[in-house]
Amino acid sequence: MTAPDTWQTASPDTAEAAAPPGPVRLAAQLVRGFAQLSLQANVWAGAIILLALFVGDWRMGALGLLGAAVATATAYALGVDKGTIDLGLQGFSGCLTGMALFVFLGHYPATYLLTVGGAVACVPLYSALTNLLAPWNLPALTAPFCVVAGVAVMGAPAFTRVWHGGSPAALPVMATAGVDYTWTDLWHGFFTNISQVALSAHWYVGAIMLVGLFVAGIRQGLAAVLGSAVAVLVAWALGAPPGAVAVGVYGYNGVLVAVALGTLFLARTVPSAVYTLVAVAAATVLTAALNAYFTPFGGRTLTWPFTITTWLFIAAVPAFPRIRRAA
Repeated sequence: MTAPDTWQTASPDTAEAAAPPGPVRLAAQLVRGFAQLSLQANVWAGAIILLALFVGDWRMGALGLLGAAVATATAYALGVDKGTIDLGLQGFSGCLTGMALFVFLGHYPATYLLTVGGAVACVPLYSALTNLLAPWNLPALTAPFCVVAGVAVMGAPAFTRVWHGGSPAALPVMATAGVDYTWTDLWHGFFTNISQVALSAHWYVGAIMLVGLFVAGIRQGLAAVLGSAVAVLVAWALGAPPGAVAVGVYGYNGVLVAVALGTLFLARTVPSAVYTLVAVAAATVLTAALNAYFTPFGGRTLTWPFTITTWLFIAAVPAFPRIRRAA
């Protein structure tokens, strides 16, 4: 990668990049914010992911759009580089924040207000983290979203107009001996691992999102397939609760790691592919550990396992001669 803030290697199509300022270009920027939920810049992939979210719950789609729009407007107001805006890199954290607040706080007027504030905060935080990580040539990834949404959710119980009881979503589930998996648990888990990238627990949302990834590229789609399959296998092998596996609690970070390392940051070699699968397994275990870590003080794991695992595995590359960064 040439710079840590260009963590998406794909660029807008020439015709789209040349689009005049106005509704067409803005629509492409917003849609790419949804594509970047799966680390893509393809506008058609973004449109399919946006459709998937509205199929799952229109309220989640609406809050995602609000977050992406506010973050994009904030980036324009602050004079951020137009290239990152066109790629959706300024909008996706705001998009994720809006959807996360809906999942964890519910559909209330305060959720919309927090989404606006959170989306604004994501923009300077993205730039700050990008600059801080630049000496190590590491991307910010979803860290801005994790910080903003995490702070909002943990602080929400202190405010009576914000807190309405919350949601148990993504809280850890203790393993119970003697509980058997069903085939439905496994195939639901395979698809919900993908849908949980966008905080949705509906398997059919994951199926539609997977179509979007294949539209972005065969390699991206296959990386998501392998990442989800390995995450399900690791969770099953370690005896994770079947219900939690079925709703994608353990696998979404592995999907993101597979797409990030397998298609963006590492060279296309067999050792890199094996290295990526090891990282997927590590992210799956780290997800369980962080679920347990955050629970006592009301925190949420979000995509921290993906971000931390990707940072560590990228940072370790110079120590392994057979593993190379992408050119």
